Amino acid sequence: MKHFGIFLSFMAAILLLTSCDSAGSFMNASGANNEVMVLMEDSAWEGEAGRALFNALNSNAKALPQPEPNFRILQILPENFTRSIKMARNVLIPDISTIYSNPRITSEIDKYAVGQVIMTIQAPDTATFVQFVNENEESIVDYFITKELERNGLWLKGQISDPLSRAQQVFGINIHFPKGLTNVTEHPNFYWATNNAAHSRQDIVIYQIPYTSETVFEKDSLIALRNEVLGKYIKGSFDSQMTTAKIYPPDYRRIEVNGIFRGELRGLWEMTSDMMGGPFVMHAFVNENTGMVVIVETMVYAPEKNKRNLMRNLEATLYTISMPQPEGVEIVS
Repeated sequence: MKHFGIFLSFMAAILLLTSCDSAGSFMNASGANNEVMVLMEDSAWEGEAGRALFNALNSNAKALPQPEPNFRILQILPENFTRSIKMARNVLIPDISTIYSNPRITSEIDKYAVGQVIMTIQAPDTATFVQFVNENEESIVDYFITKELERNGLWLKGQISDPLSRAQQVFGINIHFPKGLTNVTEHPNFYWATNNAAHSRQDIVIYQIPYTSETVFEKDSLIALRNEVLGKYIKGSFDSQMTTAKIYPPDYRRIEVNGIFRGELRGLWEMTSDMMGGPFVMHAFVNENTGMVVIVETMVYAPEKNKRNLMRNLEATLYTISMPQPEGVEIVS
């Protein structure tokens, strides 16, 4: 997969993806999480255009300890895109025609069902289509992943109607935790919840520091911060402590979610003298109501299991974060 610069990737997502909201249906989109349906003739799917799409959607998900594809891919003939199939949650439509002078990407939201995303990639010919998909692979993949996370975040808020009260009290944020994270550890400005499962373990950590400079959002600063804080409070066997694995240099980007600027770090965690490890995703942002930098991390430990779905389901928690009214905030020192 090609890796673009932070600014280029962010701008590409804005310029290339034009969304059109529609209230045409009240039925919910169907299909499995992380599944993309491609509408394409068999001959085209087996040719260069189909191969370019397959390579993009089948590319490895970032920051997992074992290779796992970003999506499960379903290819169907355009004429079979009828009735219940039109309710699919993620749909990609290649549109190669001489009526187009330049390639572009458009998207439609909720066209046939609530929660549905339909992306169309237009190009004047196959060669242009293939080049365009190859050059914009990361933006295409990131768009579908983001929509999955947003969709799962909304589902989580529907299942857990009340934000975590302790997060409101200590950190001044709204966040909705999934069920089952009942084992809680607290220290000043630090909150850790886990289901403490031997397998398929899920952890969410929230901590905060005073905001002093924008440099805190630089990649190396965030890595150093998580190593310091998590190394202090999350211990394992044989005097081990949590740290960021160096075997996979974390991916970093700057994003905006629910109107909040965030620094995102995605990588692997490990214990310094133990065999435990797994993927993590961090979002760091400023709470302007408190003047604190709040860091929320989601982590998974699932040895000998696929982790993509488990991690993305937990990562959706980050897309439930919002700022409540500033009154009643408790800063622990």
